[in-house]
Amino acid sequence: MVRTMWKYLLFFLGLCLFCAPVQGQVEPGAARPAEVYFEAVDPAGDDYGPGSYIYPRNLAFRPYEGLYDLLWFRVAGDGQQLFFDLRIKEVTNPWNAPEGFIHPVIHIYLDTRPGGRTAPLSEALGVKLAPQYGWEFALVGVGWESSRLVYLSGNQTLVETDLTAIYLPDQKIIRLMAPVAVVGQPQKSWRYYVLVGAYDGFGPGFLREIRSEPGDWHFGGAAHAAAPRILDLLAPERGKYAQERQLQPGKEGMPVIYPVNRKKGIPWGYLGAAGLVLVLGGVLKRRPVITGFWLKGTALDDNNKPGKNEK
Repeated sequence: MVRTMWKYLLFFLGLCLFCAPVQGQVEPGAARPAEVYFEAVDPAGDDYGPGSYIYPRNLAFRPYEGLYDLLWFRVAGDGQQLFFDLRIKEVTNPWNAPEGFIHPVIHIYLDTRPGGRTAPLSEALGVKLAPQYGWEFALVGVGWESSRLVYLSGNQTLVETDLTAIYLPDQKIIRLMAPVAVVGQPQKSWRYYVLVGAYDGFGPGFLREIRSEPGDWHFGGAAHAAAPRILDLLAPERGKYAQERQLQPGKEGMPVIYPVNRKKGIPWGYLGAAGLVLVLGGVLKRRPVITGFWLKGTALDDNNKPGKNEK
């Protein structure tokens, strides 16, 4: 009986050793323990720039939607590398770029401290960054081994290094990786610009042209010659900072865009109005009863009893 049990035990231990994973080098972009620092979603179906852009007609752009549609963005890290992950609705690779993706050109700008630059890396983007949210680090994800990390040095000059970009089909994300030693550990105060353009190997900044009418190799729907070459922008679905509104021409002609993760200010206007109502209620000797956003009361006479006109 004891001998039989030993046989089963030895067999079990051997099976465990056989099935145990072999430790080795981790492939670039492979799943690894990560701490999430920031995460945001973007509306689906808005890869049309300011609301009017139309896909090129060539078969390489099938299914003619979703190739530039940003759905989700995350910043994570494992202590050594930072992972800037994006989910694009449709990822195809008709020209077999080594990164596994070719259509989207990704620009990520990090506002990590006061100051910084407000001009993007390529004028062809056709936008300015908000003056109060300048960037210190820029990550550009481009196919054909053209990705790069650009950052401001101590003397405010630009330094450029290579950047790893890869498509992870099992997670359906495009990942840009940058060393923590260069970028630093993300803080809650960091703000992020995330822009998606269309790849053109012969275009300025690798960005595809957008004209008034679509063609085989250019987009249509541009309202003017200097239309932004941005198909999607990480932005809220509605409101002042919605993508369609941000990409409209500004006072100086060029659109001004804003990052996400901005601190929301205190609504002084609402607080002031509420305080005024409370003061008036006290002056009129009305007993306030809060109902929604309005203050209602019951008129009182000198004896603290309901007045004659009250029912």
